[in-house]
Amino acid sequence: MTRLSLRARLTVWYTLVLLAVLSLFGGVVLWQQGQIGVRRVDRELADLVATLGSVMRDEIREKAPAPAQEAIDTIGAHGHAIAILDGSGRTLAAEWSGFAYPRLDAGAADRAWTAETAGGPWRVSVRQEEIAGTTYLMLAATPMANVLREQRESQEAMAVGIPVALLLAALGGLWLASVGLRPITDMASRASRIAADGADDLGESDRRDELGQLARAFNDLLARLRRTLLSQRQFMADASHELRTPVSVIRSAADITLSRDHRDEPEYREALTIVGEQGRRVTRLVDDMLALARADTDGYPLQRTRLYVDDIVADCARTVAMLAAERSVAVATSPPGELVFDGDEELLRRMLLNVVRNAVQHTPPGQRVSVDTDVRDGTLTIDVTNQGSSIPEAERERIFDRFVQLDPSRRTNGSGLGLPIARWIAHAHGGRLIVKPGGPDETIFSITLPLR
Repeated sequence: MTRLSLRARLTVWYTLVLLAVLSLFGGVVLWQQGQIGVRRVDRELADLVATLGSVMRDEIREKAPAPAQEAIDTIGAHGHAIAILDGSGRTLAAEWSGFAYPRLDAGAADRAWTAETAGGPWRVSVRQEEIAGTTYLMLAATPMANVLREQRESQEAMAVGIPVALLLAALGGLWLASVGLRPITDMASRASRIAADGADDLGESDRRDELGQLARAFNDLLARLRRTLLSQRQFMADASHELRTPVSVIRSAADITLSRDHRDEPEYREALTIVGEQGRRVTRLVDDMLALARADTDGYPLQRTRLYVDDIVADCARTVAMLAAERSVAVATSPPGELVFDGDEELLRRMLLNVVRNAVQHTPPGQRVSVDTDVRDGTLTIDVTNQGSSIPEAERERIFDRFVQLDPSRRTNGSGLGLPIARWIAHAHGGRLIVKPGGPDETIFSITLPLR
C-alpha cells in the first residue's frame, strides 16, 4: 500500500472503515430484526393462549360435555397449533396444523420457546390456567417461516446494498480526497519550481485552515533556509578574504627571500618574523572559526568548574597590558572582591579577553579602558567601557555579526570574530552581551551572567 498515492490510500482506508461500519450495522440490524420478529410472534401467541383460556373457562361454566374440544373448535386458529392439556401434559383437545407436538416437561408452563421440528422451527407459548379447581395448560404455536423469510430478505437487500454503497462511497471518497489534496499538490508543484538562490516562495495564503498553516510554515522555513544559506556564503567569502591576506603576505615574504641565492642573516630573520606573525594570525583565525563552527552545531560542551571572577578579570587586564602600553592606553579594573562563579573558565577568560582587547584597539592614545564588576539581584555584571567615539545605535547589533569591523583602518588588528565568540560564550552561560547606551565619547560593552 505504501506504493499507492496518498489519495488512493485515503480512499482505501476510508472504504475499509466504511465496510467495517456497514457490516457491524448490518449485523446489528439483522439481530434486532430477529428479536423484533420473535417478540411480535410471542405477543400473538400470548393473546391466543389467553383467548383459549377464556373460552375454556366459558365452556366449563356452561357445563359443555367436552369443553376442551368445544374451545378448540370455537377458536379454530388457522395456521397455528393450539391445544389444551391437563396438568400432567396429557392432551385433552388439539388442532396441531402440522406441528410435531413435543412432550412438555414440568417447567414448561408460562413461558415461550423455539422448538426445532422436521418442518422447521416453531415458536411455542404455554400458559397455565386454574379453572374450577383443575389445572390446565393452554398451548399455542406458530411456524417461524415468516420471521425467517423477513431475515433472508433483509440479508439479500444488504448483500446488494452494501457493495453498491461501498462503490459509491469509494468514488465519492476518491473525489473528496482529490479535492482536499489538490492544494497540497499545487503547493508541491510550486515548490518544485522554486530556485534555490531565488526569492520566490509559495505566496501569501489567506486560508485559515491546516493547509494555510502548512503554506505559512513552509514559507517561514524557506526564508530561514535562505538566510542560513546566505550567512554561510557570506561566512565563506569573508573567511576566504581574511585568510587570503596573511597567506599572500607569507608567500610574498618567502618568494622575495628565496629570489636570491644568498642573503644576510638579518634579512632571513626579518622574513621569518613576517611569516611567524602572519602564521599566528592565521592560527587565531582558524581557531576562532573552529570555535564558532562547533558552537553552531552544539559541539562545544561547557566544562563548568568553581572559579573566581576577580582572578579572571585581573588576568585579562595583565594579558592586554602590553597591547595597551603600545597604544598608550590605560586599563583600569575595579576589584569585585572574591566572587565565586560556576562556569567554563577557559571560555569565560576568552570572552572577557576578546571584549577588553576590542576596547583597547578602539580607544585613542592617552585614553583609558575601565572594567567594572558588580553583583545585583543574583546577576553578575561586567561593564567594559572604552573612551573615544561611540557606536551608532543602528550598528550596535551588527558588530556582533561575523567578520564585521566598523573601522576599515583596523582590519589588520583582528579578524572580526572576537565579539561574536564573546556573545556566544555569554549565551552559553545563560547570559548576554550587549552594547549599552553611554555618553557621546564612550562605548560600554555589558556582560550579564546569572550566578545560579
